[in-house]
Parts: sequence; C-alpha cells; structure tokens
Amino acid sequence: MPPPGHPPLTPPWPIHRLSPRDISAGWLDAFQRRQDVQLVYRASAAGKRSVAEPFIDDWSSAERRELARELARIAADGAVLAVEIDGILAGFAAIDPQALGPDGGYRQLKELQVDRRWRGQGLGRALLAASAAAGRELGADALYISSHSAVETVAFYEACGCVPARWLHAPQLALEPFDWQMELALSGQSIDLIQLSH
Repeated sequence: MPPPGHPPLTPPWPIHRLSPRDISAGWLDAFQRRQDVQLVYRASAAGKRSVAEPFIDDWSSAERRELARELARIAADGAVLAVEIDGILAGFAAIDPQALGPDGGYRQLKELQVDRRWRGQGLGRALLAASAAAGRELGADALYISSHSAVETVAFYEACGCVPARWLHAPQLALEPFDWQMELALSGQSIDLIQLSH
C-alpha cells in the first residue's frame, strides 16, 4: 500500500528520464526494496522447476550507495527512468547503454524495482514499457534481463512478453548464477509503450 497520505497510483504514470545530477548518493536510502521470497525457479531438464527457498531479499546501506553511483553512471549515456510521488521514489528502471550480443542488438535492463508500498498497481509493467521505448532509442533490438529467480518475479516478466534468453551474457551469469536469464524483443512486442517525459 502507498504510504499514509499518498493515494494509489493510476495511469498516466509520471515516469521521468533522469540525468546523472538527479541521482544523489542517498537517492535510494528510503526506498523499500524488501522482497519476501518463498519459491524460486531452478533449471531442470524440463526447463524450470519451483523450489522452496524462503529468504528476505533487501539492500544494505552500502549496497544502496553503490547502486546509486552505478545508476548515475548509466544515466549519462543510457537511461534511468523513475516515478517519484511527492518526493518519494516509487519505482525506477535502468538500461545500460553497452551493446551486447553477437550482433550488438541487446541492451541490458540492469534494474527494474518498485517500492514495496506501491507494488501490485501496474507500475512495474509501465516501467518495463518505458524501458522498452528507451531501449529502442538506444538502438536495441531486445532487452536482456537477468531476472531474480523468485517465482513471482519471473511470472511478471513472462506476463509482459519476456522469454528465455537466446543468447547468454557470460559476465552476468557469473555475477548472478541463480538469476533467470530472459529477453524482451523490441520489435512487435505487445506492451503499450508510454510517452517518456524528459
């Protein structure tokens, strides 16, 4: 639920593209990242199987500061998109500008996060649609997504048209070996693209 005094978000979503100067060292300090995970997907001969591995996923203060620095770097040449409500960060996404893949057609969706107080209202889907538009602007044919393996996170991406990645980004696999590697084609994909306000 939104914080007290803040109404539920409704479209059109106030998604803005940020510059590096918009992202301070403490930009993520109050963001409620916490995810209470119960089931995760693991690879199997059948493709994937769900396994009970309950844990709480969250960021430490140091991780928040490190990510804020990384987001400021990405904002310089890539795209960082955010929704802020009365000065409170409700959600954000980041697309790295580096060309990936054998033909350079991938750009990586480095982050897509919604504050837990605003989840379940369609903001994640809107941020993914905005990320698709930004990816196209950066010359991408597809977004590469290293998804959290939580069943609900993978289900979200699948519902938005993402499929198992045809090409695997080896450094990302080494960094997050349990993530679910996916991609979103940017030509003919079904998400309604929304207008970015710059």
